Amino acid sequence: MAAFAYLDHNATSPLRPAAFESMVEVLRAGGNPSSVHAAGRKARAAVETARRQVAALVGALPAEIVFTSGGTEANNLALSGAGRRRVLVSAVEHDSVLRAVPGAEIVGVDGNGVVDLAALERALGSSAGEPALVSVMLANNETGVLQPIADVVRLARAAGALVHCDAVQAAGKVPVEVHGLGVDYLSLSAHKLGGPTGVGALMVRDGAPFATDRRGGGQESNRRAGTENVAGIVGFGVAAQEAADGGRDLAGWRDRIEFSLVQIAPRARVFGVGARRLGNTSCISMPGVPAETQVMSLDLAGVCIGAGAACSSGKVQRSAVLAAMGVPVEEAGSAIRISLGWNTEPADIERLIAAWRDLYIRVTQSDISQAEAA
Repeated sequence: MAAFAYLDHNATSPLRPAAFESMVEVLRAGGNPSSVHAAGRKARAAVETARRQVAALVGALPAEIVFTSGGTEANNLALSGAGRRRVLVSAVEHDSVLRAVPGAEIVGVDGNGVVDLAALERALGSSAGEPALVSVMLANNETGVLQPIADVVRLARAAGALVHCDAVQAAGKVPVEVHGLGVDYLSLSAHKLGGPTGVGALMVRDGAPFATDRRGGGQESNRRAGTENVAGIVGFGVAAQEAADGGRDLAGWRDRIEFSLVQIAPRARVFGVGARRLGNTSCISMPGVPAETQVMSLDLAGVCIGAGAACSSGKVQRSAVLAAMGVPVEEAGSAIRISLGWNTEPADIERLIAAWRDLYIRVTQSDISQAEAA
């Protein structure tokens, strides 16, 4: 058995072996892709191959892909690069969207975390003629809930608005076709699908307005200055190609987890279960047991899971996503996130279920003992 069961792929997915090998080769070769000599030309060719691979993952044109330092930068570039516009974002967006534009208008969601289309339509209609940008993610990082992006685009187009979609958690897990979706901007991150950390991409639809305040050597067709992270970009391309070749159908394993945990703790609640979700993600509560207690206990049992979104603080905080869904504070505080990925094995699932059962039994027996003592 592996040293631990890693079930936190929505935070970061382990680097795929093929991506690792490709990066080592590039690091050994060296070369600046802006140089005109042989080493530079080889580095440029590697970057452009990766650009085609990432574009293919989401059905974009290679020229529409702008490499970035990750999903956060991609989101920020999209929201700032579209020009001076009224910005509307859903209440369950990642912090890199919610905090990117101070004063952005928040559009609510229903109890499953699905954006309220009627509210979006009203908001778009309240300032007819004013340039607007709507930002709605494709898949939520905490619950896995999928948003109706085609409907969002339809409403935005009727109001003359542009659309940005954060597809960081969706790409490589569900089919993504940017031109079918009709979005103007789409954000990606390598480490969510088995590529390296520190690299991502923004798809900018051909013809969509885009300006950047990053000035320098004119890299990325003057859209993102700075020497490209060649090794990271190449690893991203290889991981994107592997993910595009057919991601694993993990919904059956997710359903087994949810069924088993609810059987163990009948008062447990799965969040977002009434909506379409990613097959790899489950957000579930253990009644009365704080999320941080579950994370630590499962970690000691050799199981890595998350609680809410992974953030720079490294702390477990109350989920803004569950709050937006109307989940009571105490219940939200006992919610954990289980996310499967490309290297998940059946033994990992069984290890999780056993560890969760052991924790629940310990907590339940402790509660009984305390009640009897009182």
